[in-house]
Amino acid sequence: MLKNENIKMEAESVENLNTGVEIQVVEIEKETFFKISNQQLMRPFLMNIVSNSNHWMYIVSNGGLTAGRKNPEYALFPYYTDDKLAEFADITGSKSIFQINLDGQVFIWEPYSNRNTSKYKITRNLYKNIYGNKVIFEE
Repeated sequence: MLKNENIKMEAESVENLNTGVEIQVVEIEKETFFKISNQQLMRPFLMNIVSNSNHWMYIVSNGGLTAGRKNPEYALFPYYTDDKLAEFADITGSKSIFQINLDGQVFIWEPYSNRNTSKYKITRNLYKNIYGNKVIFEE
């Protein structure tokens, strides 16, 4: 069992080495995507994910989402406005928390969470394919 004093939550110093937001066209597994580099420097923004049926999905660049069928009455996830989706990203989107053992220290990493942005040097990239039906979050 790990003791709390072994868990390291802060880096010694954190510098923002990101140069700015950049948009590119890239290929991933033979599919064309638009890539936004250094997306963490932007305010959260709303995207739609297209479907060839009556499904709908809206996702915010910080991970908050809502989805459903036909109309808001059939929402699978809470149907909120874009500002609320961005604000509630911790409770409306996916969540992953990793415990990383490195050189005798234990680090806690929670991708796309604002909790650790001042503790680690991070770069976030966002990819959306040209058809608009796939999004990749990279940190």
